[in-house]
Amino acid sequence: MLQILGIVAPVFLVVMLGYGAARFGAVSDDEVDTMLRFTTRFAVTALLFRASATLDMGQALDPAMLTAYYLPAFAVFGVGIFAARRAFGQRPGEAVASGFTALFANSLFLGLPIIERAYGAEALPVALAIIAFHAPAMYLVGIVTMEGTARDGGGLVAGLGKVARSLSRNPMVVSVAAGLAWNVSGLPLPDAAEEAMRLLAGAALPLGMFGIGATLNRYKFGGNLVETGFFSALSLIFRPLMVAVLAFWVFDLDPLVAKVTIIMGAMPGGINIYLFATMYKRSEALAANVVLVGTVAAIVTSTLWLAALG
Repeated sequence: MLQILGIVAPVFLVVMLGYGAARFGAVSDDEVDTMLRFTTRFAVTALLFRASATLDMGQALDPAMLTAYYLPAFAVFGVGIFAARRAFGQRPGEAVASGFTALFANSLFLGLPIIERAYGAEALPVALAIIAFHAPAMYLVGIVTMEGTARDGGGLVAGLGKVARSLSRNPMVVSVAAGLAWNVSGLPLPDAAEEAMRLLAGAALPLGMFGIGATLNRYKFGGNLVETGFFSALSLIFRPLMVAVLAFWVFDLDPLVAKVTIIMGAMPGGINIYLFATMYKRSEALAANVVLVGTVAAIVTSTLWLAALG
């Protein structure tokens, strides 16, 4: 167990370092925002473009693996909406935003470094294949559901338009699409360009982890503890449990592929769940709570999942 904790602890120590730096004024909010803009617009886009452009499509884009990850994610989204309506008495739009807290996992800035430390570089193509579809799929489902459900939504057509506009402005989505297009073209990446992207990509994960921690300082816990615990448990316990059932017993995935898929599914919600809530001004306090509680709780739950999987 101590060896497994040694895999997880450095990742979360960087997150906590970011939190402490922001909490005690070593970095300002403006500096954190600038750092995150650099991270998402340049470092992460370089990482994702390079990964997508060099991805072994036949090996990585396994329909069974993708189904094992995404089907449970959409399932807990539906369960979250149902529970928010029936158990917690939320209005339709609020329920969708609450369900989204269980849908969108922090697969990039937490999942990827944990996977690399736990299973090595050979596991990264599986993780990157999941990440390649993550933002487009989650935002598509979340926005269309919100637009079709909320009383002040614009309907399905408006929802699809908002999805298209949102994704076309998302540098991570654009970089993945461009990388996959380059991959399909069969052209090799120029050595100088690949090396430049490798250097930029090296900054993505440490800066992303530090930035996540720094932004946690902005969230103040408050509101319903039961709701926060329920939606955190959906993403940290029930989603990876469903992934495990599909990965091992339904699709009988390769053991390494199954482990990577489960760990990616065990990650807490990140900044995106709060951004989604604020975009629609629904369940913002709950989303902030789930980001804060989920990230801290994941120190324990991700360690336990790694221990269980071996």
